[in-house]
Amino acid sequence: MSDQWRAVTRMERVDFYSEWLAASARNEQETSHSPVVARGRDATWTETPNDYRIAMLIGRQVGFPTQGTNLCTVVIPAGHHSGRHRHGEEAIHILGGTGSIVVDGRRYDFHAGTTIHVPYLAEHQLFNSGPDDVSYVSASAIDLDLSVKLGRLEQLEDKGANKAGFESRFPAEDGQFDADGRRIALHLEDAPDEQKRREEERRLAAERGETAAGHDHDHGGGHGGGDGHGHNASNGHGGGDVKRTGREARTSGGDPTNPHRHGAIYVLMGGGESPSPERNGFTAVSVAMTNIYEEVPHTSSHCHSHTEAVLYVLEGVGFSEIDYEHYDWEAGDAVHVPPKMTRHEHFNPSDRRTRTLRIEYGIRYFYEPLWKGYWKVEHRDTAIARP
Repeated sequence: MSDQWRAVTRMERVDFYSEWLAASARNEQETSHSPVVARGRDATWTETPNDYRIAMLIGRQVGFPTQGTNLCTVVIPAGHHSGRHRHGEEAIHILGGTGSIVVDGRRYDFHAGTTIHVPYLAEHQLFNSGPDDVSYVSASAIDLDLSVKLGRLEQLEDKGANKAGFESRFPAEDGQFDADGRRIALHLEDAPDEQKRREEERRLAAERGETAAGHDHDHGGGHGGGDGHGHNASNGHGGGDVKRTGREARTSGGDPTNPHRHGAIYVLMGGGESPSPERNGFTAVSVAMTNIYEEVPHTSSHCHSHTEAVLYVLEGVGFSEIDYEHYDWEAGDAVHVPPKMTRHEHFNPSDRRTRTLRIEYGIRYFYEPLWKGYWKVEHRDTAIARP
């Protein structure tokens, strides 16, 4: 043999086509028989260079067949800070405690109910400046980023105890937007309630003698219109108005003239599930905490099918029907809508309200424009009162 060539022995025939077929079959099997609810009370906590306590709720590492996405819950003890690192986009929702996050050198203060967007490859670090633990949920698509070879995870500083006067290292908060005009933080008390706004629109329309139906249009079909998360006004992909029967229009108050999808819809980063195109200045495209949904007692939400999304239960108890299967949940749990066309509906059978945080991941909006089989399908676009 020459210096440029050597003998190669193959023990088996390479057949990439058969590998593709096998992978397709595995995907079909996994998404059709995947777990749905992650129990917060059963979460396995671990310590990392970046976090004192972190547990993955949704992700392939804990048995969920995701599209490279994950949802974690994190705790920072009083008097401490997280590590400083950078990676792909991240969305954070603060569950408890007070402090600040520093993103690319700018400080943004937070408290329970604050939603935070960390832009792609932005350096960031969280500080607990209060007397209690800071707890939050974090969503990212880091496995997706790494799988396509474009993502990076860089640890720049490890977690540690806050040093005296640590807050003086950073200027005081100067608004909730970064230097590029992107919103980084939004407090829940500042988030608009889409349902209340639509009710006000109907009231004003009635005063003008117009029909309420003329002001009840769905502004989005849940598909990327070039700006991420389906915020284009209309694209004709199954997101238009759906005719309602009397039963479908019933709400918890029994008022067929005031149909709604949820008891309240707080717009955070906005998204494909929202009839409103509003995004509050957020620019997330690969992971977004889009809304907080509130269900009043003894109702179920609207019912539809789409690909992957996640709900984190902030408050209350209830259950979901995922492809006609029943799954109970409570505060601290997460509900995974598997990455296939999954029919789902959420129920509040209790005497108290429920609140759920909705997270959607951007890879589905790459595939939805490719094939109408992935377009969101509304089976019933209004909530129903349940005995």
